[in-house]
Amino acid sequence: AESSEFYVELALKHNSELSAARSLSAAASSDYQKESTFKENPELMVGLMSVPVNTFPALNRDTMSNFSVGITQALALPWESHYRKSAAKAGAEKSAVELSIQRAALVYGVREKLNDIQFREARAKNLRDAKKLITATLKVLAVPRRDARNVAGQILEAQASLASSENDITQNNFELEKAWLELEALCGQSLARDGAASLTEHWAHIEFNRTAPGGYDIKKTLLYKKAAIEVEREQAMLSLSRSTLFPEVKLSASYMFRRSVPGMGVPEDMVSVSASTPLPLFYPLKDKHAIDAQEHRLRAAEAMLEESGRKLNLEIAVEEAKIKALILSIENFSKHILPAHASAHRSHLTNVNLAGGSAAEALIAYRMYITAGEERLKELREVHSALNRFEYLTTQGDVP
Repeated sequence: AESSEFYVELALKHNSELSAARSLSAAASSDYQKESTFKENPELMVGLMSVPVNTFPALNRDTMSNFSVGITQALALPWESHYRKSAAKAGAEKSAVELSIQRAALVYGVREKLNDIQFREARAKNLRDAKKLITATLKVLAVPRRDARNVAGQILEAQASLASSENDITQNNFELEKAWLELEALCGQSLARDGAASLTEHWAHIEFNRTAPGGYDIKKTLLYKKAAIEVEREQAMLSLSRSTLFPEVKLSASYMFRRSVPGMGVPEDMVSVSASTPLPLFYPLKDKHAIDAQEHRLRAAEAMLEESGRKLNLEIAVEEAKIKALILSIENFSKHILPAHASAHRSHLTNVNLAGGSAAEALIAYRMYITAGEERLKELREVHSALNRFEYLTTQGDVP
């Protein structure tokens, strides 16, 4: 028998979607690391020029020639480089948070599948007990009695209930196998079907020793951090779009060997140095609108951050209220409703057996007992699901 953490570890290790997400997060980190002041690789220039006849400006026939070697490097201005790095860093951080969220979602998915498996296991036991109960009722009805006016119809009704319980068991077995197959898909490998058997008893009684979770800081949750980082990224992109009005400076230097110059008898070596930067000549037509568009994206990200906070608070509050209500309801089923229906069924069967009365009341009590048992198991599954959902919504750190 295995613990729930065993299946969680398998999924974190073998889930293919999570492996793909790790690679994408590593790619985003590499994109950030490559950002630097040097936007591009330097360019090497080698040139040879020979003009045999020079017609301007001296209008003579002196030749003009040179051989030159030079280099050109594009340098980002400090503020442009800073905001470009900030935007890349925010993108890498967002990717890292998304990876943590995907891990948390995978853990949530595994625990939900285990929750469904344990529900199906507990329901299978409940259905087997129900089958035994209706079989015992049939035995009581089969005993010969003086007043047998309604016994034939009651026997048929009990037999129909027995056949229905068989169908319920078959359907539950299918749903159990389906849950195992879905868990295998999350874990990335085949699993032993009896692996979670020891968890069922703990699952069925956990409502009595677990209460609704306590306080949390909404701003530290991963889901909130994702929206917050998006705001930071859009802010960096806005600053970057403003800084790109003067995005870079190109520095060039070249050395020209033994240059022949018209009018000069002795060739000379010459050094050439130059710098250039784009001018925002089309600012009103192009750059201004690009900056305005980025400002709107920033406002949208800020609105989404505010909405994310409200939505998270609402969802967490709903799960807390659900947990508290379900625990009270489950305790009421366990302490009052189920024992009452069981006692009523036994009482009616005793009356049928000893007094020769009708078994209709016994069958009604049987149905009410089975229905109440099913409702209690469904609420058990819901409270576990709410606890799992609460844990996912309030996850703050990285999932290992």
